[in-house]
Amino acid sequence: MSQAQIQLPSLSPEGKIIQTIGYTHFTLRYERPAARGRKIIGNLVPFNKLWRTGAGKCTTIKFDQPSKINNQTVAPGIYALLTIPSASEWTIMLNSDTSKIYGDPSEYDLKKEVVRFSAKSHHSDRFYESLSLELDVTNNDAMLFLSWENTQVSFLLATNTYEIAEEKIQTALMKNPTDVQMLSSTAYYYEMNNRDLSKALEYIKRAMTQQDDWWYYRIAVDITVKLKDYPAASDLARKAVQFLQRTKPSEWQKIEETFQDDIKKYSTK
Repeated sequence: MSQAQIQLPSLSPEGKIIQTIGYTHFTLRYERPAARGRKIIGNLVPFNKLWRTGAGKCTTIKFDQPSKINNQTVAPGIYALLTIPSASEWTIMLNSDTSKIYGDPSEYDLKKEVVRFSAKSHHSDRFYESLSLELDVTNNDAMLFLSWENTQVSFLLATNTYEIAEEKIQTALMKNPTDVQMLSSTAYYYEMNNRDLSKALEYIKRAMTQQDDWWYYRIAVDITVKLKDYPAASDLARKAVQFLQRTKPSEWQKIEETFQDDIKKYSTK
């Protein structure tokens, strides 16, 4: 008699993270084993032994722009992400050979290793039932957190976003140095990322000489505050109030309140 075949759920379901960071597209793929009441770190995952950092297929990380991992530049590509756990720190490796399962250390080829570094291991107050990889994106870079049970390890993934963006900005402004939209959006980009604030102020002032807009005043006030030029911030806020009372754009009274707050806050500093 033939028996019907059933497909049971995977004990280590696949996890995938697809994340754009600046101009770089990252994809992490891994299989997520669960604790299920077992002691994991230092037991099921032994110390001082190569670990595929997942289950089933090897864990992989893929990116399409040169990226810095632990301050080491790595070319675009797809790499196996492996670790050697210990009680206080883990060894992190990227290997260009993604065809191996890496269920045994004998599969590891040092000649294909791309990067190796150490990362401190920390206790996590949160209990992670399943192996978890997470990306916390900050200012066009990201921290990759690897967590299981009450153990967590993290390291930096840095992109070349600012270099690419700066090249694009300068190329565009060389072609059209009076482009108001480009000047204002660049100033806002710099201000939000806390980069080149003096240049950001120069750009927004150039935009304001060509076009009055309450949003330009908002950017200019925020930049001067970050530069700690409080008299200039207060003066710009007063000019913004005058502009709003003269032009009365949509919801101008609510917008005016924010500038009035700026005047009160910065006129006494």
